[in-house]
Amino acid sequence: MNSIDADSNEQPVSVKIMADGPIVIKGNFTLLYNGIKKEVCDSMISICRCGVSDHMPFCDGQHRKAGFID
Repeated sequence: MNSIDADSNEQPVSVKIMADGPIVIKGNFTLLYNGIKKEVCDSMISICRCGVSDHMPFCDGQHRKAGFID
């Protein structure tokens, strides 16, 4: 079996940009940020788009207080 066939069995990753909120990523993937590697397995994460999160790059809901509108 070649690598193309092996990759076709993996579940797709979904990415949704929430109106006035974060980017939500669901599935199995590896996130690389600031030299940190985070394995996400069958789960979801929310990535900040407003820039005011205390837990960058992850969303902590601060966009609501900041009045972030996209």
